[in-house]
Amino acid sequence: MGVKGFWLCAAMAASGYAQQDPMQLLVQIRHRVADRLSHIPRYLCTETVDRTTRAPDPFYSRGKVESCASLVAAQQNRKSKMKLLTADRLRLDVAIIDNNESYSWVGEDRFQDQSLSELVRVGSTSTGAFGSFLNAIFMSEGASYEYKGESQRQGRRALEYAFAVPLWRTSYVVANQAVSRRTPYSGTFAVDAQTLDLLRLEIHADSLAPELQMCELTTTLDYTQVRMNNLDFLLPSEADSLVINTNGHESLNRTIFSGCHQFMGESKLIFDASAAAASANSQPLTQSIKIPSGLTLSIAMAQVIDPAKDAAGDVVKGVLKKPLSLPASGVTIPKGTELSGRICELLTLRGEDIMDLEFGIRWESMEFGGAKQPLDLSVESAVPGTSKADSVSASSHARGFPAAETHVGYFLFSGVRKNYRVPAGFESVWVTLPATPIK
Repeated sequence: MGVKGFWLCAAMAASGYAQQDPMQLLVQIRHRVADRLSHIPRYLCTETVDRTTRAPDPFYSRGKVESCASLVAAQQNRKSKMKLLTADRLRLDVAIIDNNESYSWVGEDRFQDQSLSELVRVGSTSTGAFGSFLNAIFMSEGASYEYKGESQRQGRRALEYAFAVPLWRTSYVVANQAVSRRTPYSGTFAVDAQTLDLLRLEIHADSLAPELQMCELTTTLDYTQVRMNNLDFLLPSEADSLVINTNGHESLNRTIFSGCHQFMGESKLIFDASAAAASANSQPLTQSIKIPSGLTLSIAMAQVIDPAKDAAGDVVKGVLKKPLSLPASGVTIPKGTELSGRICELLTLRGEDIMDLEFGIRWESMEFGGAKQPLDLSVESAVPGTSKADSVSASSHARGFPAAETHVGYFLFSGVRKNYRVPAGFESVWVTLPATPIK
């Protein structure tokens, strides 16, 4: 039933909430969420996303085609019969301004005009954890509600409600690589029975369009108190997003939010693409050099890359393995010069005892002349014998993604043992692209 027409109860002591009508309490809950959202500051959080995909084990599925109803109903029982296909991790910064989310790789401090899926490019992503769903469910007149009773959440007594947002009221968009569709949704939320603070929100996409090739899409958000600028705010702490596809494959994204802090007017957050490029190397140049296109660099990793703890978005270091001569200027950049780059992908593709690992990296700058000199490089090859793997290939294409990324090199380590790590000293060959002028 809807809450329209219910009057706002007079303020009462927290211990008295249990004696009130649950639907009258819902009015207070909605006002509390709206008040929390209206006073929340501009802030920045780091989110670490662990992504896995699984498929039915052929021994159990035996090639049979299951209906969506049976796939969803059996999801819990099928966990032990699912084979892990891929696993990777992302580390991102998300800036929240007026309940809108903007994303960048961790530590970049610049947010360009692109969606999260355009930034990450490969694999499933989800947004809306910081305000979109709360606005639609608690602050609009688009949802209907039903009280479900009491439960225990995080060691506290909680009140549980169900909600539903119909198609004609929804702004929830579900997409795959081919299509996007506006989708109705429903779910439940739990609030602390003493304070009426939101504890958990669970969202189910309803009536998914057949062309999306999804049977189920469920998002679960846990909330916690975060103190910023001497005030307490309610922010998400964890989020799970589970997709069950029509072919029986399952994708799970588990997101942990950390380091949330308010940024003030003078904070350095850049949203313009050209300004972002200029700020990528914000240290003043003491010796500006021009690196022409067509030069070959041999670069060795200066650290181990471990899929068990590292993530796409992390900054990594490398060193020049050979001196680099700049013919026009007569300058020689010496062997051992340090380079800085960023992981763009770290994806494991699992087998029974062996796996493939795809490692994507973009080199961004090198330390020379007392400054960070910007780099634009395209990958050429991996150096045999430096990877501690039987086979490694290099490409500007991510696996399963047809478009080339000129500035990113992807290395596929084939048939490596589980727990394989890209060793320090792994060497690859790159070629310089036309330099961006330094102003």
